[in-house]
Amino acid sequence: MRLDHIAYRVGNRHKTAKLFKRMFGYEIGIEFCIDFDDGSKAECIAMTPIEKDNPISKFIGIPWVTKSYGISKPVEHHLAPEIFISDGAPGSIVGDWVKLHNGGGIHHMAYMTSHIHDEVSKWKKLGIEFLSNDIIDCPEDDLRQIFTKPLPELGGIIVELIERGDKGFCQNSVKHLMNSTKGL
Repeated sequence: MRLDHIAYRVGNRHKTAKLFKRMFGYEIGIEFCIDFDDGSKAECIAMTPIEKDNPISKFIGIPWVTKSYGISKPVEHHLAPEIFISDGAPGSIVGDWVKLHNGGGIHHMAYMTSHIHDEVSKWKKLGIEFLSNDIIDCPEDDLRQIFTKPLPELGGIIVELIERGDKGFCQNSVKHLMNSTKGL
């Protein structure tokens, strides 16, 4: 598995996006709004790393030989993770989480897997609990995702398992994932 994205819930998504752009060269990939059934909203930005559009920097799955103490070994390089940033008004899922967490921060870290059902089964046998019983499936984007419950060993951060197809974020999946965190 590799780190797919890091999600931040913050008070001002544009200010946070500007910081990632200045410091690390990230670019805004897409902006969208999630409308919840209670009338609240979450405003979202998905940012892509600078390496994404640079063919020289795309090392995913390409073996690289390094010499360490005279021994050659293959090393796999990966792109930097995408960054997902959301904010919301007071009373919204995101706004309440930001308030509860003193202005926000890292909400979850997502790890990509090619076999999400197998990984969830394995993690359940290890005693890891999830926020929903079912994997959230977004067939139009060939995307499957699920959140763990907040993990005390990681300072209360949630881990997401994600199995991607060819596309990016699916707004319906994001909505279901966010709904699963209501009240945390």
